[in-house]
Amino acid sequence: MKKWASIALALVLCMSCLTLPALAEDVTLNFLIMPDLEILQPTFDLYEEENPGVKINVEVLPFDNMFEAIEVRLGSGESSIDAFLVDVTVVANYALKGYLAPLEDKIAAESPKNLTDAALDSVTYNEHIYALPLYSSCVQLYYNKDLFDQKGIAYPDSAAEGRLTWEQVVELGKQLTYVDENGKQIYGLVFEQVNRPYQLLPLAQSLGATQFVSEDGLVSTGYTNSPEMVKAGQFYSDTFNTWKISPKVGADESTNLFTSGQVAMYVGGSWQIPAMQSANLNFGYAPHPYFEGGKAVTPTGSWCAGVSAYSKNQAEAAKFVEFLTCNNDVAIQNFKLIKNLPSNIAALESIETDPAYENFPDDVAKLSAYESLNTAMSRPKMAGYTEWQNIVEKAFSDMMNGAEPQAALDGAVAEIDRQLQKYAE
Repeated sequence: MKKWASIALALVLCMSCLTLPALAEDVTLNFLIMPDLEILQPTFDLYEEENPGVKINVEVLPFDNMFEAIEVRLGSGESSIDAFLVDVTVVANYALKGYLAPLEDKIAAESPKNLTDAALDSVTYNEHIYALPLYSSCVQLYYNKDLFDQKGIAYPDSAAEGRLTWEQVVELGKQLTYVDENGKQIYGLVFEQVNRPYQLLPLAQSLGATQFVSEDGLVSTGYTNSPEMVKAGQFYSDTFNTWKISPKVGADESTNLFTSGQVAMYVGGSWQIPAMQSANLNFGYAPHPYFEGGKAVTPTGSWCAGVSAYSKNQAEAAKFVEFLTCNNDVAIQNFKLIKNLPSNIAALESIETDPAYENFPDDVAKLSAYESLNTAMSRPKMAGYTEWQNIVEKAFSDMMNGAEPQAALDGAVAEIDRQLQKYAE
């Protein structure tokens, strides 16, 4: 009897073992980032604390090497990367190449609702969410108080409801373009990102443009050379060639001209404030302008976090990316750490009420938060964005140097359409 009892007990124990859940194996997630994100280490540590058995291994690459590393390693199907930073402009391209795993079935259904519409739209391609925005960007109109004072001109209103029109900016620019008593040429206006679509597309969007390529991302004719784009291009050209309120310089020179006191108004991002402070510039800020009769539109979009389609830990990697971006408390913590504008709605709303951002120039964060929640529009989504951007940038450069806008844009779309055909295969 003892023998049979022992056998029975052994069988029971064996069967019970079959029903016990297997012990979870430790998981190491390799996260590819740039050096400026190392400051988020407390967030990575928090994730490990809340998820025992998960280790976040951070691999840091310089900006110049990031894109090459992704192309080489994911292009060969390498599984050494689980999650990685993605520039919002290449989300569609990486999705088409098969580098990014769709996320909507790997994250909570409610999580995307924690992000602004513009931010979520920028990472959605062919009805799939391929990344989640880690942070975003915003642009304001900065001005040199001393130059305004010298001409006896009132400062622009810093409140959203006092937003200047581009027509008003031009009139101010004409008054603020002159040669001073020392023979120095002063200009009224400069764009930080001269000729670049990021800052120039809102001109056309304010006039009513909603698309710059076809829905399939393969045709730019009729979109990139739309009447709204031509009108925006004419305005841009006129600042250099008709009104002559803007200097013909490159993007690498524009900020220096403003910080050195040679430009009265500067369309740029809050990331340039440290440069303004270092130069001891007496400056103020105002909301991004719009065209009279149009709508207020601001540019947005920055770095996102995506999950590699070749990762062997996609579920855990998606959970980590969701934690970084969609968790409200984490997004607020991330903003305090890195100071980059978040895409998370709760984090943006917290900025508007946080007393830490009451005083100048930190209070520009409140305006940025407002713009992100109310006026931000994403750039066009297409696999060939890089080609599109480079050609459009050349067209705006030609306009700056006197080319007729319609002709410049017509030539641009012909070349863009040729370039985009490779993505039709």
